[in-house]
Amino acid sequence: MLDINATKHKECAYTMTAGSHDSAAESADQGQVILDSIAYEVVLITRYAVQNLPAIKRETIMDRSALILLARLHSQGPMTVNELAEAFGLNVSTVHRQLKAAIANDLIETINAPENPAKLHRPTAAGVDALEHELAARRDDLKKIYADWSEEEIKTFARLIRKHNSSLEAYLEMPWPRPE
Repeated sequence: MLDINATKHKECAYTMTAGSHDSAAESADQGQVILDSIAYEVVLITRYAVQNLPAIKRETIMDRSALILLARLHSQGPMTVNELAEAFGLNVSTVHRQLKAAIANDLIETINAPENPAKLHRPTAAGVDALEHELAARRDDLKKIYADWSEEEIKTFARLIRKHNSSLEAYLEMPWPRPE
């Protein structure tokens, strides 16, 4: 059995407490160790993403909420505040505050649609340019981060991280559109 609370994470090495030595139990323990390792790495990747750490080595940094709003609206099309709140799993007031800031920065605009009584939001031309600039900067960051990875490792990671995200979206019942 894995006793993660009694150990410190060090180079993804977890210590195991005494337990059964039959192959089924060892396989289950090994599966748990692997999942614990993944869980820990997800904590780290989330930390880096939330703190936007790769961006500390570049000049332009887009606000995280603006980036997420722009990415969603650019890939899906105009949406209402309520649709965005549902898509993000956030309350309407939070999304409204984020939209207000993005609108003030000329990244998103509000439009009226005759078929929809609620106002719709979409990226402005400046917002699309800012999104493309940010994504290019992030791509450049990744080139530097993965400089010592083989092309095959990068392709495998891209496939697996997309599979992870798609599985997470299915589990949460919150699909995210991907650009074509």
